[in-house]
Amino acid sequence: MLANKKSSRKSVRKTTAKKKSAKKASAKSAVGVYTVPRGHVSIAVPTFWTLRQTNDDLEVEAPSGSTAVIVTAFQRNGRNQPLDAREYLDHFLETAPKNGRLKAAPGTKKRAVARYKDPEGDHWDVAFVTNGNTLLLATCNTSFPSTHKEAKTGLQVLDSLKLI
Repeated sequence: MLANKKSSRKSVRKTTAKKKSAKKASAKSAVGVYTVPRGHVSIAVPTFWTLRQTNDDLEVEAPSGSTAVIVTAFQRNGRNQPLDAREYLDHFLETAPKNGRLKAAPGTKKRAVARYKDPEGDHWDVAFVTNGNTLLLATCNTSFPSTHKEAKTGLQVLDSLKLI
């Protein structure tokens, strides 16, 4: 009889510990994921940030208004070969107003990313994401340096972008 009480106490402790760890995990990950109704795009939306969807764009904006991530989708029209993210990033950067160094990560056909500063002092992170048929242009624009908490959160939103 004594052994039964000990084992039941252990199981109660284990379930309470599991509940506490689940609460801690959900409190740490205070980011919701929004999926476009057609089911093509998934993006993380931090707590208290605003999500707006227009006909062409998704916009996730910080409460301060100083950081925003804007995503625009394009479809392959009459092109035989699959879309290449690196190719579109190169075309975009040719026309982007840059001031200072451009930091471009070695991209793949599926994802290409670059970072630069514009003449007004805003920091830009640009990502092209593709699955071959759909191409997403995602920009994170912030007036804060990349070490600032809000800028880091904006970059996390940009990194969370996925084509489903």
